[in-house]
Amino acid sequence: MNKCALWITAVLLAVSAQAPASHAGDSINLTRPDPDMRTRMLRAIPSHDQPGRERPEPITPEGVGSAVDRRIRSLFDRAADPATQRVTVASAEKAGVGYFADHFREIDRDESGSLDFAEVKAFFGAQSPIAQPESAGIQMIR
Repeated sequence: MNKCALWITAVLLAVSAQAPASHAGDSINLTRPDPDMRTRMLRAIPSHDQPGRERPEPITPEGVGSAVDRRIRSLFDRAADPATQRVTVASAEKAGVGYFADHFREIDRDESGSLDFAEVKAFFGAQSPIAQPESAGIQMIR
């Protein structure tokens, strides 16, 4: 036997000698499953064809946009000062809306030191991968 194999054998013997003795509580007892378990599990799965239940709304760009707007509004309301309905860096951090605090300068277009909902919505709208509706008029930028 070479030195490496002898060393590995010695280590394995040392580790196994230090292993704690097995206790009765360490064993696993296998029992037969409850015969009614399958029936109970199947009843727990809701059927989509139940009368009175609405079918889920299909995913559309408008639906996703509406859900995103609701989420932005909820984050804004959580971070906004109730008296002024504006968000500051301190109020965003206090409310746990770190994204507002981290991107405050980018969101605060008018550099007023606080954010209103229109600024926040415009910031997120500009980042949206959902195509924005085209305006009826043509805007020329010079």
